[in-house]
Amino acid sequence: MIQRWQHILDALPSQAKLIAVSKYTTDENVQTLAEAGQVDFGESKPQNLRDRANKFPDLHWHMIGPLQKNKAKYVGKFAAMWHSCCDIEAAEAVAKHVKNKPLRTLVQVNISGESQKQGVLPQDLPLFLQQLSHIKQLHSIGLMGMAAKDGDTRASFKLLHQCRDDILRSYPSALELCMGMSNDWRIAVEEGATMIRVGSEIFGQTKG
Repeated sequence: MIQRWQHILDALPSQAKLIAVSKYTTDENVQTLAEAGQVDFGESKPQNLRDRANKFPDLHWHMIGPLQKNKAKYVGKFAAMWHSCCDIEAAEAVAKHVKNKPLRTLVQVNISGESQKQGVLPQDLPLFLQQLSHIKQLHSIGLMGMAAKDGDTRASFKLLHQCRDDILRSYPSALELCMGMSNDWRIAVEEGATMIRVGSEIFGQTKG
């Protein structure tokens, strides 16, 4: 595991951050990776994020999955970053539980064209960001998107990059481009990703 993790780090450019997706792995593996120097971890279920944040309070826990409003308190209280913001009502629910400094937030954009995928449509992004800007407890720092499994991965990542460039004049702090997972992070980095989220390539295929 450590060798796989180190291999990914060695391949990343200086501007790209690795989020280790720990949702299917054990606390022991999290501890091992943390001791090796990994700080940022991703969880897709709010309750698991809460539990891991309590067990490992010195690590940065990223909420990377879809969010139901009734679980918003866990994100507001325990997340270091929220990756899947794409609904204003959910955003308002999360914001109610944010204390101290604003929660760093990525807006999820549907770049795959798949109706089953969550995310703001590219053409709706300016309006969504305008609405989100009124929620002061959230700080938009960029965009997140996932390519279609069977589509043109590079074209999807190019689209997200273009979306980011289009909003920078109005939202100069929205610099982050979170894209790329175990199967496509190398392409994402080539297309300008500043964050990648990798799970199985680090931890293996174990699920639980």
